[in-house]
This record gives sequence, C-alpha cells and structure tokens, in this order.
Amino acid sequence: MNVNEKKTKEMIIGSLRGQQTPTGQVVTQVSIFKLLGGTINNSLRQSYHIESITSKVNKRLWFLKKLKRAGVSQKDLVCYYEAVVRPVLKYASPVWHTSLTADQTKILEAVQQRACQIITSGGTYTENCALLQLENLADRRDWQFRKLFQQITNRSGHCLYHLLLAKRDETVTSHLRHSVKLPQLFAKTNRF
Repeated sequence: MNVNEKKTKEMIIGSLRGQQTPTGQVVTQVSIFKLLGGTINNSLRQSYHIESITSKVNKRLWFLKKLKRAGVSQKDLVCYYEAVVRPVLKYASPVWHTSLTADQTKILEAVQQRACQIITSGGTYTENCALLQLENLADRRDWQFRKLFQQITNRSGHCLYHLLLAKRDETVTSHLRHSVKLPQLFAKTNRF
C-alpha cells in the first residue's frame, strides 16, 4: 500500500507519546487532529473537542444576534437555532457524551443558554427552554446515547453488534436479584 506523506499524520497515544520517533520519518507526527468532525488529542480528552465546538457555535450565535436585530420572529430564530447551531453541539455526541466532565457539560449548556437569551431577551434558562420547547442538551445527548446502544443490542444485524460480549443466560439471570443481560468488564488498574 502506498502512503501519501502529505495527507498522512501520525499520533502516538499512550506511554510512548513522550519519546522521540526514529530519524528519517516520512510521516508528520501530530498531537491534535480532526477526524470526521471531532477533534482528537493524544491524551484522548474531550477538552480540545469542546473548545472547537464552542468556537464554531459562537460564530453562529453572532449571526443569530444579527437576525434578532433585523426583526426576525421568535419562531424563525428557534428554527435557525435548531437547524444551524444545535447540530454542531450534538454532532457525534453518542461517541463522546460519556467522557464529558461536569465542567464541560456546563460549558455546552451555557452555549444553549446564551442562544435562549438571544432569542427571548430575558428569563431563566429553564423558563426559556420550556417557552421555546427546547430540551436540555445533556438530556438530549443521554437519550441519543441510550437509543444507539439499544439499537446495537437489539439487532444482531447492526454493524457494531459483533463488538458486544455474549449475553448472559436468561434462565440464570431471571433468578438473580440484580440481573444484567450483558457481562461487565472490571478493571484492576486505572490504566486499563
């Protein structure tokens, strides 16, 4: 297989990331890159992704302000928010939702709170969400994550089904106090 040196990037993850690579390397080594719209760094933390999302959304919120000043109706502003701004906040969220910290969740909620303030010109966040019929972003991400997992577990034809561990025997789990259909992996170390 031929490798295009200009288009190929190398990112070292794990304990080797601090070490020098061999000389004569033809592939560029990076610590951060974008893959399918998500920003990934070599420590696999979501902080870089959240920063890139918020910077992109802030540009779109500026245009939302301009639309509000131009006299666009509240219904149309909500449609703009749901069609242009919110998809950026939700893009691929089932993948990164579970690794968010509480502070990162607050940052994302603050973005929606700003949008609600722009559209309604006052009120609290919960009142504005109820008025505009918008869901909390964390609840929406959690719903999407659970929906995806149910799709994977319920259909053996799903492309990710083969990654799941074999289901436990229902004749055994039906007699247990806390029955779990899928076995759980327990790690002995933090690194695992």
